[in-house]
Amino acid sequence: MEIELKYSASAEQAERILEDMMSESGSEIKSIPMEAVYFDTEDRALRERRLTYRIRREGKDSILTIKYGKGSDKGKSGMHKREEINISVPSDFIEKPGIDVLDDTPVYKEFDKAVGGQYSDALGIMLPLKPLVPVMTMTFLRKELMVSLPDGGRAILSYDEGEIAAGSGKTPISEIEAELFEGNEEELARFGEKLAQKYGIEPLNKSKYARGLKLLEDK
Repeated sequence: MEIELKYSASAEQAERILEDMMSESGSEIKSIPMEAVYFDTEDRALRERRLTYRIRREGKDSILTIKYGKGSDKGKSGMHKREEINISVPSDFIEKPGIDVLDDTPVYKEFDKAVGGQYSDALGIMLPLKPLVPVMTMTFLRKELMVSLPDGGRAILSYDEGEIAAGSGKTPISEIEAELFEGNEEELARFGEKLAQKYGIEPLNKSKYARGLKLLEDK
């Protein structure tokens, strides 16, 4: 499960936070260019089932990420939780996204119900009967480092700066994330509370994907 805190932050706030955390932790800040494409069917079969299908280029790597479940974006703490599966895929997978790579995952049947599948002799893979099409893109630079939590756990603290594009709309990305790496949710929450108080950053209760969906609704 992915458990993370999100906060809206300016570039200046983020720079100060990362520099302070780097001094405290001794960890180096990594810079990773991110290019993400979110897919769905034309009739939004995945969204109806609360399934998210994303292919993201993270530097030189391509990762297929599946998120599912109800999540917990209803509060005002900036805490986000969803079941998540990450699968490394070839760089050209983004040109012909399919669900065969999910065959051994607990969510495969849900995707199969949503899009169906048909084997392609020409390509040698299972392709959706309902083609997966791009619905939004996100391009941003992530700066991240590992930080310690109050009771010995660890989190990946990152700052994302860039843009979401969906339909004819665009919206900026400028947010701090703290994703639980080791430990428990309570530790992460206490860390986030101190971070927000010290630096004056506000909880961000909508994910990037949710903000992209809002752009599609407003088009």
